[in-house]
Amino acid sequence: MGLLKVGELAQGSGLTVRTLHHYDQIGLLCPSARSDAGYRLYGRDDIARLHAIQALRGLGLALKDIGPMLAGDGAALPRLLHRQVRALDRQISQATELRGQLALLLAKVGAGEQPAMTDWLQALQRMAAMGRHFSAAEIRRIHDNWPRVADEWAPLMAEVQALMDAGVPPDDDRVQPLANRWMGLIHHWMDGDFDLIDRWGRMYLQEPGARTRPGPGIAMVRYIEVVTERRMAAWLRHFSLAELSRLRWVPRARTQALADALQRLVDQGVLPQAPQARALAAQAHALMLERMGGDPALTARLDAAMTAEPLLAVGTALPAPLRAYLAEVARAMPQAAQPARRRRA
Repeated sequence: MGLLKVGELAQGSGLTVRTLHHYDQIGLLCPSARSDAGYRLYGRDDIARLHAIQALRGLGLALKDIGPMLAGDGAALPRLLHRQVRALDRQISQATELRGQLALLLAKVGAGEQPAMTDWLQALQRMAAMGRHFSAAEIRRIHDNWPRVADEWAPLMAEVQALMDAGVPPDDDRVQPLANRWMGLIHHWMDGDFDLIDRWGRMYLQEPGARTRPGPGIAMVRYIEVVTERRMAAWLRHFSLAELSRLRWVPRARTQALADALQRLVDQGVLPQAPQARALAAQAHALMLERMGGDPALTARLDAAMTAEPLLAVGTALPAPLRAYLAEVARAMPQAAQPARRRRA
């Protein structure tokens, strides 16, 4: 093979003359000869070196790293390849996140939604805000779980807003039932994942673009936060976060139906030892056991926690008089018939 001028090498290699001149200027690929007229001439070894340069560039290595590699004995290659692998891992992760976010938007379109331009911009802004706090998989999880609680939020927020408009302070007992429902909905929505709950709360306060119009305003969040933080502190005096994550959602309609049935017995003067009282006490225990993830030990500790922390009992579906009635029913039961939590207590 004869010597090639820079234009000939550029044409044969698919590179530009400008690129080859740059390689020469930085000392990465210097022509081994010059013509009498001063033209750059490249020989066989130069072309082999160019192949090596392009191969390493294809791996994503920087020009500043390629020169020392070709000049040395290859000892730097493992370190450079490890660095490139890490860079590719980051690119793959970013591409995966982007794909997940695009899939969420595609799902909205596939479901028949044809949002206006402003809706698209708001959706993209919200996606970007959420992407700073959650992975694409977590965003999908939050999105997919939303229907579980969607119907409950609007009436709850309306009740909270009514108390705020009436000037009721957040430490008033009338706020406790709403705070209890608020915490339960968030827990159910986020699958009891307290890390997710914490990051969602921080994102909601820090990222205006993440807030949707039907969602609560910052004033409401701050208002209810006063109460939920106190309730959470009371919970944590008796349970770990891992234990609290095992709690399960029980629809308010079921607990309210039980409370109404118990109230009727009380109003009718039904004695605690009556069969219908025992039947409702058994339902109450089953409901509490379900809420505590089916764990009898946690159920027994819930009883103790509510006794030690009156705040936890305030705002539950079963007010103090009904809880006292259930306690009388338990005392009136024969020892063998009492629920396990009562016998251990």
